[in-house]
Amino acid sequence: MKRSKFLHSVSGGLATVCVSCLAAACAKTEAPTPNAPATPSTNPGQSSNVFTVKLDSEVKAINDFVAKSGIILIRLAAGNVASSFLAVSSVCPHAGSTVEYNNTKSSFLCSAHGSTFGSDGSLVLGPATKGLTKLLVEITGTTLTVK
Repeated sequence: MKRSKFLHSVSGGLATVCVSCLAAACAKTEAPTPNAPATPSTNPGQSSNVFTVKLDSEVKAINDFVAKSGIILIRLAAGNVASSFLAVSSVCPHAGSTVEYNNTKSSFLCSAHGSTFGSDGSLVLGPATKGLTKLLVEITGTTLTVK
């Protein structure tokens, strides 16, 4: 086989591989990160508790928060009533990365791709196309349950 023919056949195969890789990298959807927590289920009628918090010892002050089990719970106002709290999934709706809450700015940030969410979990800046998933908060006495 002549050198020019060999180089032509090798470079053609290499070009095909490169184009395939570029097409995959530019795909519109991305796979979730392998260590991202699963989105908590918000099905009506679901009876399993995601987690509980003791209000007499945790999240006592306005803007205090707890992040665990793939959920961020924030105290928005005084009083131990459900409307004084916000519970959202910490899973970014864009690609499944974990969202962090910044209590000094009262906002959420996904450091993986830069999506920003407002204090109520609504989308402020993409690439995400929707806000964070809100979860149900129930209070019995001094125990708050996120479902």
